[in-house]
Amino acid sequence: MNDLASFLSTRVGPLGARVDGYVRGHELIWRQAPAEPLSPKKRFARWEKKAVERELSHLVGRLSSEPSRTSFLEGSLEPARMEELAAELRPSFKRLLGLVDLPLEAVYDARFVDSTRRFLQTARDFDPSLGLSSAYQALRNVWIMNSLQFDLGLAVEHTDTVFAYSMVYPYLDNMLDDAGTSETDKLALVAKLKDWLEGSGQSAESPSEERLRALVGLIERRYPRIEFPGVYQSLLAIYNAQVKSLLQHRLEFPPPPGDILGISFEKGGTSVLADGYLVAGRLDPADEDFCFGFGTFLQLADDLQDIAEDAACRHRTLFSRPNGHAPLDATAARLEGYLAAVLERARAGATPRRSALCDAIGSGLSLMFRESVGKHPGYFSRGFVRRARRAFPVRFSYLKKMRRRLKDKMPGGCDRLADLDPGLVALMAVSSRAFALD
Repeated sequence: MNDLASFLSTRVGPLGARVDGYVRGHELIWRQAPAEPLSPKKRFARWEKKAVERELSHLVGRLSSEPSRTSFLEGSLEPARMEELAAELRPSFKRLLGLVDLPLEAVYDARFVDSTRRFLQTARDFDPSLGLSSAYQALRNVWIMNSLQFDLGLAVEHTDTVFAYSMVYPYLDNMLDDAGTSETDKLALVAKLKDWLEGSGQSAESPSEERLRALVGLIERRYPRIEFPGVYQSLLAIYNAQVKSLLQHRLEFPPPPGDILGISFEKGGTSVLADGYLVAGRLDPADEDFCFGFGTFLQLADDLQDIAEDAACRHRTLFSRPNGHAPLDATAARLEGYLAAVLERARAGATPRRSALCDAIGSGLSLMFRESVGKHPGYFSRGFVRRARRAFPVRFSYLKKMRRRLKDKMPGGCDRLADLDPGLVALMAVSSRAFALD
């Protein structure tokens, strides 16, 4: 760590000490979480799985039918027809949510749909070369920020700061995670980013640097530094966490196993902490704590999903670090117990909005955990996979076939956002509009 210390920002201010406290507090919650699987709220019988699969197949079939796909890709789907199709699909979406016990209705509505559509259009205009996978990665953060807008009682909408911070992910995160990029090149870019976040006028020297500098500029125009110091302290906090996370990628001098949890918590927690500051400008202590906790389990959920990829790149995470052939049952079980404990803590004295969001997060991530176990059965014991299978609303074999089916329907050569625009925007808008159950 000593050789990385010079790249850390010293301008995090009082937020730095609070982040250290959040990391320690959430590490304690983790250690106290049970290492045995929680009893699932529901087990799905074979006939129930079949019912969910029929509903899901119906939805995918309608959305990926040849006439619909042609209209989407040609951009010829009229708004009125798009609303008509969404209205036809909405009852099926509602039945599907009921079948899988996913309480989204109280949180997600048409405002999330409009934010999705506007983000995709703005991203296409900002960078026509942006890949689809990068667009989806950025969009996940858009939805987190929209969720925090809902939670904090703000307008749920597309803003310049939502766009700017979400777009940093494909430009910075992917480069930091790229095993083919040297640590020297990574540190050169993060050093320049630090200067921009601290207010330096240093010029950009490449197209990727110019885009990053432009995104920081969007934030600066919305939040003057003197009036909103917390915004920039939060951005520097996630910047510092990103620098520290480079340790996870080192092959010769990896971090001690005991440090990995803290590094992961700091990276995930400060990321969503910055989300909160960028939607609200200021946060009180309770909201800071909620955002930080939200980020920790999102980070670990991502690590669980990416076990195979991280192991192949020899990235050290809580799940992919070398541990012989021992199954990861206890770590995965502890993650679900940790999620339950953090959400229970957040519900104490929570507003109705926060309680609804906690319900949606808890149910959604529990499904994600089980799906990750089914996707990577070789990392878990047979009994653990069997338990996950019983509590998952479809067969894992069906899910594998569905992924393959959707991949086969993707037109060849369409790997950029611009390649499917406006079709991609229309497709996502129809899917999301049907999810808007208002």
